[in-house]
Amino acid sequence: MKFTLKSFYVSLLAVILIVSTLPFKQPAVSAATNDKWNELNVVNGDFETEPASETNLPSWVYWSGGLKTGMKISDEVVYAGNQSLAVDNTGVVGLFSQEIAITEGTQYKLSSQLYVEELKGKPGIWLRWYNDQGKNFTDTPKYFDVSTFNEWQTVEIEATAPTGATGVKVFIYQPSTSNMKGYYDDVKLFEKESTALDFPIDYGEPINHGPAALAAKSQGVAIGDGEVYYATNGSPATFYATDSVTGKKIFSQELPGSDVVWAMVIGADGNVYFAGTYNGILYRYVVEEQRLEQVGKNPSDNWVWQLEASKEGKIYGATYPNAKVFEYDIDSNQFTDLGTFYEGQQYARGLGITDESLYVGTGTTAYLMKMDLATGVRNEIQIPITGVSTQISNIWEYGNNIFVAYGTSMVTIDKTTGEEKNTMTWQDENAFDGLISSPSPYDENIIYYINKNTQQLWTYDMTTHDTAKVEPTVQLPPTPAKAIRWIKDESGKDVLAILHHQIEYTIFDPTTNNVTVSYPEVEMQGLLMQSMEISEDQKIYMGGYQGSFGIYDTSIDEYILHERDPHQIEGIGFLNGDVYLGTYGGARIFKYDPNLPFNHSGGGDADNPEMVHDIGDDQSRPFTFTSGENKLFVGTIPDYGRLGGGLTIYDADTDEWDTIRHIIENQSIVGLAYKAGKVFGGSSLSGGLGITPTETKAKMFEYDVESGTHEVFELEVEGLAKPDMIGELSIGPDGNLWGIAWGLDEAGVNNTVVFAMNPDNREIIKSTELYKGTHRGSQWRPFFIRWDDQGYLYTTAGRKLTVIDPETMKSKQLVTGTVQLMTLDNEGNIYYTADENLYQLPVPLDKGTLSVESEAMLQGTEQTIDLNVTLLNGKAIDLAGAEIVWNNSNPDATTVEDGRMIGRNAGTTEIYATVSYNGEEITTNTIFVTIEVTTDTLTEQITGLDETESIPHSLAKQLTNRLAQAEHHYQKGRKDHAIKHLEDFGKHLNNSDIDGTIKQILQRNVDSIKEAFTK
Repeated sequence: MKFTLKSFYVSLLAVILIVSTLPFKQPAVSAATNDKWNELNVVNGDFETEPASETNLPSWVYWSGGLKTGMKISDEVVYAGNQSLAVDNTGVVGLFSQEIAITEGTQYKLSSQLYVEELKGKPGIWLRWYNDQGKNFTDTPKYFDVSTFNEWQTVEIEATAPTGATGVKVFIYQPSTSNMKGYYDDVKLFEKESTALDFPIDYGEPINHGPAALAAKSQGVAIGDGEVYYATNGSPATFYATDSVTGKKIFSQELPGSDVVWAMVIGADGNVYFAGTYNGILYRYVVEEQRLEQVGKNPSDNWVWQLEASKEGKIYGATYPNAKVFEYDIDSNQFTDLGTFYEGQQYARGLGITDESLYVGTGTTAYLMKMDLATGVRNEIQIPITGVSTQISNIWEYGNNIFVAYGTSMVTIDKTTGEEKNTMTWQDENAFDGLISSPSPYDENIIYYINKNTQQLWTYDMTTHDTAKVEPTVQLPPTPAKAIRWIKDESGKDVLAILHHQIEYTIFDPTTNNVTVSYPEVEMQGLLMQSMEISEDQKIYMGGYQGSFGIYDTSIDEYILHERDPHQIEGIGFLNGDVYLGTYGGARIFKYDPNLPFNHSGGGDADNPEMVHDIGDDQSRPFTFTSGENKLFVGTIPDYGRLGGGLTIYDADTDEWDTIRHIIENQSIVGLAYKAGKVFGGSSLSGGLGITPTETKAKMFEYDVESGTHEVFELEVEGLAKPDMIGELSIGPDGNLWGIAWGLDEAGVNNTVVFAMNPDNREIIKSTELYKGTHRGSQWRPFFIRWDDQGYLYTTAGRKLTVIDPETMKSKQLVTGTVQLMTLDNEGNIYYTADENLYQLPVPLDKGTLSVESEAMLQGTEQTIDLNVTLLNGKAIDLAGAEIVWNNSNPDATTVEDGRMIGRNAGTTEIYATVSYNGEEITTNTIFVTIEVTTDTLTEQITGLDETESIPHSLAKQLTNRLAQAEHHYQKGRKDHAIKHLEDFGKHLNNSDIDGTIKQILQRNVDSIKEAFTK
């Protein structure tokens, strides 16, 4: 026994020695490890209270928007106790619990037992959130997949109470698409021990700075001879006629009662005809007279989708909601209702016209009809999508082909045999954007279209039915064509003219492959913002969805730039004072010098911004940037139908670019951060549109800048069993690598995790889970991370604006709703986008302080008033962006302008300032300043009045002589003589006939000298 114990202790000692030499691994701190749930009371959540009748459900209320039957208290099948809630619905029905008091920012979990006997669709339970006025302002819905029948199963919802929520109701819901026979029991609600951050600042009300990205949009357009026509969307819509060469506006007029004009065509008389979506009125723009008139209301329907014009002087219109077509005869000024073209359909959506025939395409089920223009006889044409649930949007007949478009899909059939020649679906890599040209004047077998995925010009060969990209590549504006027409240019050459959705006007010359883009005059409107970053000089750079570029200067609170180009900016980076813009389509990088004027005509060498690199290599969207060691690093998403993003490095020292494709195999790069010679990256599983990811987990990489080598590694963080997207990344004030990852947790539920990683050993130091159950939204746009000077982390994790204390990992949602983009300025104000506008969440004002170097100053001298206004976070505001009103009680004594005080005359004044900033107003303390007058300063004042002829020269001589004598006697100690001369000064003054105001001012000044002499 002794031998055995001795052997044991020897072995134990060896183990201790070995373990003591191993490196100590600090356990990760995770806010998600706090799983202490406290149950809240769901009144009658066990359904044990006896009902007074079958329709009376104690403490539960039927939803007013559904049936009042289909749910009842039952003792047939129970999970616990004696009763449960039986569900047997024939339609939509919902049941509300009593409201339960909750705390915003706190996590809640609802659980219930569910027993299903029969089911069609999915049953659901919602958490409905209420504010302190008792208004339901947002919901957390959950619908359950049921794979097991005739046994009890647990269903759960987890959610964070949104900002502004004070109460929640459980809503048991059967939608119209779900019929169930089953039971609910044991409905419980739990509150997790609070992870809500007690943030020290209550921000002010959001300030709307208006749209940063401006453009104009139109659905109905037409290209004429030397002019282009369009009606912009708006309230109301506005019709424009502009010169096609100069872009100058010729005519514009608002269209009361119309917000969108879809239909526009040029008639045989050369005038422009169009109609909107509300009132059925057909308008005519008389080109020669530059005049707009109402032709009349069509007899078919109010909503007009499309117009076509025949050579014989007829206008045809396709309408909704009765699938009718009308005819308008220009010569006779008569309308004719041609009736419904296919019974049971709502939309006569698309039209096509030839010399002999009118084609009509219907929806919501697709049928193609053909009407003989001479006889009016109609026939149905069978096409591959006949009877399919879609809408035919356009029809063209060219050669022996009929092209039938339904959205951005198109089928081509043989006009004679009906044989299908080609089908292009909206999911195809080379799908068109909805329009095609007529045959080329240079080759009657070739028509042109725009590839909707790349915005590049392609051709369709009507003999082979093959499509091909125009080479060299012709890159067009990133908005779909609304009109394509062959026209004659100024030299008489045939060119292809395209008018786009955002009023871009493109001319393509097939003989030279040259393309020019111009922008006809039009009033701009706001677009949704696609990108936003703030520079060191506190200017916010923004790009709009499908185009535009805006700059907002936070120091003066004004937009200093609103431009339509470059096209869609996905991401923005900074290096050496320059701004780098990563644009969609080819992943082209533009460099903007903020010290030079904006000048852009495509991105050439003389442009600002200038196109400095086209990443190419099947890359399309540069969403993330970082910089370090005089290098710019760009992460990209590949092109349509491609996997494998890349890391692109620009070396400013050598002016060279290099791209590492597939730096993470088959994954896109959506997060980058630089520290001490290393670049860390995070990925998204998603590639370009139209391809399914092949990898199962998003990953990270570490790139060594000096050696150019990199290593890929997996993110192991609590709350994510399968990360789908990792980014953005950021080096925090603590020197750690912070990141946001989204994916599925162990239970297969969507989850967002914010984590901190030691960049030296890649160990997770801490993490927290946010907004469980929330989808990520964009598969590419990173979740933003920003830091303030106090060390707080601000993020758009879960697409919600949130602040996190990185020490405790507690968090608080700052505004309700979805937030895609955000940034902070040096003052701690938050800027974000929720729609087309830029919003500011301002730090409130705290106090304003005035001070001066001296509270006494001589007449004629000046001094600066020091104004300091601070915010609640202790930051001093930038006064350039403030409105300051100076309040001066005695303007005769002193004047105050732009914080500069000038002593004018004897007296004491009280000065304070009223400062307006960020929608607030604050009043400073009051300072008291006395202006002292001497014989010298008063002499100088009188001399000045003499020079301006405000007083006679003789009087000026008398007054200054009295002052000189008074000063002489005073210096000799003869005060009585000095006072006598000052009194004589007053006599000369009073005996004069000068302006009374001047007389009073000079008298007060000499009296102040007299008072000083007598002390």
